[in-house]
Amino acid sequence: MLRLALRNLWRNKRRTLITASSIVGGLVLIIMGNNLNHGTYLEFIRVGVSTTAGHVVVQGEGWQADPDPLKFQVPDAASVASTVQAAVPEGTVVQRTFLGGLLNSATNSVGIMTTAIQPEAEAKVSEWHTKLVEGEWLEPGDKRGIILGVDLARTLEVGLGKKVVLMGQGKDDVASRLFRVKGLIRTGAAQVDGFFALVSLESAQAFLEQPGTASQVSLHLTDPGRTDAALTSVQGALSSEQGLEVLGWKDAVKPIYDFTKIDRRMNNSFMAILGLMVALGILNTILMSVMERMREFGVLLALGTPPGRLRRMILSEGLLLGLFAASVGLALGAGVTSYLVEHGVDYTEMMGETMEVEGVAISTVIYASWDWFSMSIYTVVAVFLSVLATAYPAWKAGRIAPVEAMRHQ
Repeated sequence: MLRLALRNLWRNKRRTLITASSIVGGLVLIIMGNNLNHGTYLEFIRVGVSTTAGHVVVQGEGWQADPDPLKFQVPDAASVASTVQAAVPEGTVVQRTFLGGLLNSATNSVGIMTTAIQPEAEAKVSEWHTKLVEGEWLEPGDKRGIILGVDLARTLEVGLGKKVVLMGQGKDDVASRLFRVKGLIRTGAAQVDGFFALVSLESAQAFLEQPGTASQVSLHLTDPGRTDAALTSVQGALSSEQGLEVLGWKDAVKPIYDFTKIDRRMNNSFMAILGLMVALGILNTILMSVMERMREFGVLLALGTPPGRLRRMILSEGLLLGLFAASVGLALGAGVTSYLVEHGVDYTEMMGETMEVEGVAISTVIYASWDWFSMSIYTVVAVFLSVLATAYPAWKAGRIAPVEAMRHQ
């Protein structure tokens, strides 16, 4: 049966190639689009996790609902960091404190968010230091240096070496601290460039009058796939600690994770619509093919070919066509993806240098990432749709009377 179906497909190469090309083209577009989107999701998550959280995060219980650095700090953060490091030796552990305040210069004042970091450790896990456009990175223990977003510096009318004063809520009263601008960063994210600063962890501890504390102790992994195992290890290591909560990155950066889930659903809906359009195209082409071959089918029926055998032959043609086209489509889709993994697609002219979601900015040069599971699903679905598209033509061909079929020209 399969040999006969293959012979029938090969007999009319033009018709077969037209039908196959619609499957190949649709599958290539779907694979390419999915892998580009997958790369975008991974980049948003990577940047969000590395700069604002970690793959595993230890924080004061209640911080997630009310991020107040005076209420929910990790006490003796250095000890907690050592415990986390011992539990997952292959990871990198950093401490951070997040606080808001009013940053004042001689001419202006701006409400900002500040992240207090350990400069050397931070440079291993995030890209803040690569965003410097002027000045230099913070030194360990630097209690007076501050790095500003370029737009924030412009608003405050300050440059390198100039003095600024951070004011905010201290332990018992309003606190203030003098800093000197040590560097300027540009990320492309309006929230960061215009309303963000970096200081050392020690300076934040002094500002809040909470020595040894941190808002967050985060664990960063080179393999995000080990997050669940690392989360379990850290939870076990800190099980005796009171007042702390341990979260995986999906809970720690929930807005970013939720955005990727919603966008992925929209992407899957688009892919489903595109797949339906391809299926309708296949149905139309195969139906035309069946109508053109109606006389041939009439002869086969007149010679005693059972209608069921005729239907199976047509379905076999759809199966072979689907397998051939899906294989070619998968190969071409993989080839295009391989190029996009290396070179990406540049959307700079349409979207500027960066695109921003939830305060996280990534480059508008988008690189694809391999999503083998989805690629295999789309390939199987392409074969299934090819067979499904032949079901109605096969049913129609099996029901026609031989005499009526032989009258077709």
